Amino acid sequence: MWLRATSTSARAGEGGAGCARAFSVERSALSVPSALPPRAVRQAARCAGGFTLVEVLVALTIVAFAFVGLLGLHNRNLAMVARDQDLTRAMLLARQMITEMELIEQFPDTGVSRGEFANAPGFFWERDVQDTELPTVRRVDLRVIWDERMPNACELVYYIRDRREPDTGNVAQQ
Repeated sequence: MWLRATSTSARAGEGGAGCARAFSVERSALSVPSALPPRAVRQAARCAGGFTLVEVLVALTIVAFAFVGLLGLHNRNLAMVARDQDLTRAMLLARQMITEMELIEQFPDTGVSRGEFANAPGFFWERDVQDTELPTVRRVDLRVIWDERMPNACELVYYIRDRREPDTGNVAQQ
């Protein structure tokens, strides 16, 4: 294969990047083998539409800073997902506690009580039962705590009615 260097005039505004001449290499079976002169190689390299090393380094630096910011957002997002899972679990445990209170205790005694959930290690509950103006209704403030830094993250206020059977023996004697 024989190579021949030819010079062509570059049109203004067409990829010449300010070069007066652009060099091209053509294949020709009839031409004499010759190498491009060093000046032509430098001129062609200068006219090539590539990026300089400085431009590439600046672009990589910008991309690196963008990735650091995105990784920070990703870590924050993972922490928020974990917190939301804990909050959802705490709400389900609070609902379980209210259901057990309605079914087992039916009408809890007034006062403050604390405990730990047997089926959820690391989750604790605090319950404050108070009388209301109605004798058959009590207010229950229930808090589920899993992180000591946020003790009020899951707080539920519930009113419970006395569903126990009234003592009919006292009514008949009166």
